[in-house]
Amino acid sequence: MTSIVTITVDGKTLEVEKGKPLLQALLDAGIDVPYFCYHPRLRIIGACRMCIVYNEKTGRLITSCNTPVEEGMVISTKHPMVVENQKYLLQAFMTRHPLDCPICDKAGECDLQNYGALFGPQKQIVPVSALEKERHQLDWESDFLEYYSNRCVVCYRCTRACDDVVGARALYVEERGFQANIAPAQRPMDTSTCEMCGICVYVCPVGAIISKPFKYWTRSWLLKRDLTACNLCPVGCEVQIEYGVGDWRSKEKVYRTKPTDSLDICAKAFFGYDLLNDSRLRKPQLFGKEETFGNTAQILATYLKGEGTNAIVISGYLSNENLALLKEIAQRSSALVSTTLTANLYPFLQTYGEYKPIGIEELKNYSQFLLVGEDLTSTAPVLSYYIKGKVFKVGNVERDAKLNPEVISWGDVQKLDGKGLLIFNLEGVFGESAKEWGAKVRKFKEEKGWDVMLVCKEANFLGVLGNFSWEELTPIESIIRHVEEGRVRNLLIFGEDLFDLYGSERISKLREKVEHFVVFSPFLDGLSSLSYFRVPMFLMGEEEGTYSTLMGKRKTKGFLPEGGSLQEFLKGLLDSLPKGGSISRLSEELFPQEGLVEVHLYRSNWLTRRSANLSKLYEKNNLYEGVKNV
Repeated sequence: MTSIVTITVDGKTLEVEKGKPLLQALLDAGIDVPYFCYHPRLRIIGACRMCIVYNEKTGRLITSCNTPVEEGMVISTKHPMVVENQKYLLQAFMTRHPLDCPICDKAGECDLQNYGALFGPQKQIVPVSALEKERHQLDWESDFLEYYSNRCVVCYRCTRACDDVVGARALYVEERGFQANIAPAQRPMDTSTCEMCGICVYVCPVGAIISKPFKYWTRSWLLKRDLTACNLCPVGCEVQIEYGVGDWRSKEKVYRTKPTDSLDICAKAFFGYDLLNDSRLRKPQLFGKEETFGNTAQILATYLKGEGTNAIVISGYLSNENLALLKEIAQRSSALVSTTLTANLYPFLQTYGEYKPIGIEELKNYSQFLLVGEDLTSTAPVLSYYIKGKVFKVGNVERDAKLNPEVISWGDVQKLDGKGLLIFNLEGVFGESAKEWGAKVRKFKEEKGWDVMLVCKEANFLGVLGNFSWEELTPIESIIRHVEEGRVRNLLIFGEDLFDLYGSERISKLREKVEHFVVFSPFLDGLSSLSYFRVPMFLMGEEEGTYSTLMGKRKTKGFLPEGGSLQEFLKGLLDSLPKGGSISRLSEELFPQEGLVEVHLYRSNWLTRRSANLSKLYEKNNLYEGVKNV
């Protein structure tokens, strides 16, 4: 049970949690205390000393970040000794820091810049010349991250985040004192153990580590920002999207994404933001001409009410609200419904039984983990941040190597002692193989008492599972064959999930087999370019909705200027259809025996393939692996 104690700060009485870092207690109470090295998610080391306060009882200065709160503390944050020492420390930090704020991308949100303005003009307290102020520069050999040694205040935030949060251990501190630099453990940086999550850029209090794709494009004060849930993978991280205008050549667009102080973000979101800008379908298009959403809904309703079979392929990247509306639309139009998840998740559950989702927050309750299947870090990177304990692995070990797993075979799992959590990655498991694995995992769970977490790459695979039972779905292979045989009149496809399973050649031929090939997509090219009837889908930051993620129910917001509402379109379509009816289902259950399996940190689904930044990282790493294996 949490114990509350009473302390006095600057003459005011506060009630705070016992044992909490004093600095955090002060910040929570709205009391401004300068600091560089402290971060609520990171291990406390007390490196910068800027957070000093005066302990009235002992008559001494103390660092507030690594001082736990105790009953009866009497603290002053404005004592002359505090102000004098903080100003001295700031002058020391300024000694080798270049005055390049006009060209630094951190300007406007830099802690050193802000404290310099707060404490007033600085004096050089160490007698060093201009030449002596230069640290030797380190080239990280990266197209995405850039390090400026002279800006670094050696707060160790970046190394702690990389080691303790991500676990990639891609950075370390080289040399000591004035010569200290943050160095990559391996160069080139882009093909090292670095996961390009961008957390080091975010936590850096100055402009020492910057994002090259963002460099020189705009200023922080020119951007608008808001929070939303990321929907590029099943984790459901809360991220900040910053958008607005850049320099005189730029238009209003998304310029970057950042994590919150929970530091839950990966490369898919941090560098994949460019997919929000490029080749976007913003309005419905019929026969090459733009049409209103209302008229488009009316025309589509006419198609669905006509004679012939309707089929709807839903996407695992749709919100729960859109999935619920599509279920009603399928009922009223007596449509067949399918999803690529019928190739892996649903067959697995046929033999596994009822699945009760386990959230990321529950991972702290386990001390050992059994990872089964393809590389988990590549499929859901942030999930790997929360795996702390002994790890066993059955399957491929690539980025999961950072977890130091003990690689075993499935035949060895019965030898595992105690209880733990089995995390099964369903990527690359199809049809009958998925059924076999479902039975194996169920038997293991019953015999050993381990809990089970399932992971698919789709952002809302749990939402699909919650909205559609197996009895309401037709396996995707059965739908595809039904279309190829010319037995479907209207085919509605949401997203490009089919490309993740079958590739483009087979899917592109489907349009020749139906009368109306209707595509809902965020993009102008790709699958929608094959259709004369295309309707926009919306991405993170563009439409409100909820997702059932590994972090629980997450709400997305619609604040970007070019956003819209697929929900409103589907509501209009639903209102135009007669009430009644039921979802149709084919009796023949066909499953693909194999499919496209591309489990890669920088390319895991049809959305991440759209990012030029992630594609460049993907190509560089593939080239590096090819050269390394020669």
